[in-house]
Amino acid sequence: MLSWIFSFIGALVTSVTLVKVWPGHPVWTTIFSILAFFVVTLIINLILKKKLESAFNVVQERIMAAQDTINRKIRAIGMRATPKFQKEIENDQANAIREAIGQLDSLKPFEKWNFMVKKQTDTLRAQFHFQLKEFDKADEYFKHALLMDPLTMAMQMTRFYKKDDMKNVEKCFKKSTRRFKDEKGVLIYALYSWILVQQNKIDEAIQVLVQAKTRAENDVLKQNWDHLVNGRIKRFSNAGLGDQWFALQLETPKQQRITQQGGFGFGGGRGRRW
Repeated sequence: MLSWIFSFIGALVTSVTLVKVWPGHPVWTTIFSILAFFVVTLIINLILKKKLESAFNVVQERIMAAQDTINRKIRAIGMRATPKFQKEIENDQANAIREAIGQLDSLKPFEKWNFMVKKQTDTLRAQFHFQLKEFDKADEYFKHALLMDPLTMAMQMTRFYKKDDMKNVEKCFKKSTRRFKDEKGVLIYALYSWILVQQNKIDEAIQVLVQAKTRAENDVLKQNWDHLVNGRIKRFSNAGLGDQWFALQLETPKQQRITQQGGFGFGGGRGRRW
């Protein structure tokens, strides 16, 4: 990274300068050179952090502005919504997401300064392409994404499931249950139990939901456990989780709602920090 190169140059200049003006003190020269490296690194990172936050905020503000516009249209139409209007909303969402993807290109110059920038932008690109159902593109970005929130992890688990890669599905599940506790783990348990039910592994799904009782207590998970242990397999449903479940695009609501599906933009939350 360029930041390390400049920090090394700063340390080198400090070392050479001290050797010339203060010879015979190798220990202090080494100490001050190391300090110079970290001071330059800190200054560069602070400047970079400020610029990155500003750039990410521009992307987020545009998404939120588009979301607010869509919300106003939904409220204005009210109960008079039609399938044509639903299609219009979906197109508005897709256009806003594509605009956000384009905005991420403005962050490319920062990638050579900090390798984490690329991971952050790849994470967003993976989420955005998943929402657009451009799954091949999403898969490429998931390879380098930061799986630091349940929805992103669930999206990747979904892609592994769709590719019949149960080994990685199980691996993601185990990693997620160690990382996400309580309400943050609900979606992960819901998804994995749903996958097991689809594969007719009912006993395994029951065990997963038993585990969820103590690690991610949730009424929907409890109800699904009750359905399975009593043989009501067809009544198993994660629909009660709402948009976060439908965001995975494994199922659609029985009655189509005129709304943003599954956390439209930045995981569906305002004020995301970078």
